[in-house]
Amino acid sequence: MFVIATALSDEYHSHRVLEMLKNIPDLTWTPEIPSRFKGYTVEDMKRVYTQKVIQKNNIPNVTYVANELPTSFSWLIQKPECLEVRDQGSCGSCWAMSAVGSFSDNRCISGKDTQRVTYSEQYEISCDHIDRGCNGGDIHFDVSFMKRNGVPTDKCVSYKSGKDGMKRACPTKCDDGSTIPAHFKIEKYENVCQGEESIMAALTKGTVQTGFTIYTDFNYYKSGIYQHKFGALEGGHAVVIVGYGEENGIKYWDVRNSWGTAWGEKGYFRIIRGKNECDFERECFLETV
Repeated sequence: MFVIATALSDEYHSHRVLEMLKNIPDLTWTPEIPSRFKGYTVEDMKRVYTQKVIQKNNIPNVTYVANELPTSFSWLIQKPECLEVRDQGSCGSCWAMSAVGSFSDNRCISGKDTQRVTYSEQYEISCDHIDRGCNGGDIHFDVSFMKRNGVPTDKCVSYKSGKDGMKRACPTKCDDGSTIPAHFKIEKYENVCQGEESIMAALTKGTVQTGFTIYTDFNYYKSGIYQHKFGALEGGHAVVIVGYGEENGIKYWDVRNSWGTAWGEKGYFRIIRGKNECDFERECFLETV
């Protein structure tokens, strides 16, 4: 493994690193310097992630089983109208984006909402005081908060922290001054990361939130099936698994990120499946809505 030391004020992305990645034999993904992070310094990139790698915690562990699983499955194909790519901006809010995003998906997938309703990540950032606002959070704390307290819609409390990386006070009113209506809650959440097939079976019920370890090379991802090849540990990140498949004999997870549609594969990426790459299959939650 190679590590390149840089000052926090230096520009994060390097053409030298990009060329190094392009020359790795049999790379299963295409690297680039993403326009989403053009001009970002090392310090700017540090704010994108959680402050620590997400750890396994004492929460309900459930192994999902299915009599027969399809060889590929994706909510991008089954119900694309129920999915939406968000952009966390300059706030380290991936933990809220992924938890609330999966909740929004699954209310639409289950028919609880007749069309996709975007629920409020801002409310979670501002009101979940166990987590750390724009300085990151732990996915199991947030789903626990959503089960206890619920969440209003984004129409009521819209996302603002992405503009300046500030947490903001927990709101007592909707943006328009009206009373915040009754919150929508998770009925239950379960850690379905009990093996590859358990995650696959859970995905046929809804999208699944997970956390994983970010290394330098992931910040150069453009397309393809990501496998870690280069760089130092950067932190933890939370995303949403929306499906799975196989390409050229390589199994992968379909994953939604929260860096906007201009990043990666229209806001999504693929990562190798069945190898717990970067702790991707260590802790993940299916939210029942």
